[in-house]
Amino acid sequence: MEDQAIKIKRSSNLIKSFMALVIIMQAVQFYQTNVMDFGAIAGAIGVLSLLRGLLLSPSLLVAPLKHWFKPNFAFSKESYKYFILAFVLIVVSSF
Repeated sequence: MEDQAIKIKRSSNLIKSFMALVIIMQAVQFYQTNVMDFGAIAGAIGVLSLLRGLLLSPSLLVAPLKHWFKPNFAFSKESYKYFILAFVLIVVSSF
């Protein structure tokens, strides 16, 4: 059980650092261009939503990727909401 807690903590720290990197990259882009690109902002929020959805299901962070697609493996309801939001925002940002 302690190994799983360590894996979850390590994975959540990695995901949080990716979230911070996305925010920093968006801020740097705005600072360099002085233009607010709403498509890029939508894409960044989409990526942040996707990562937040991963954070809301701690069992995801322990299980290998191939176990995510098994029928007995379930995401939390909140994760599904964030995944749908991420999908919509990423699609919107591509136009």
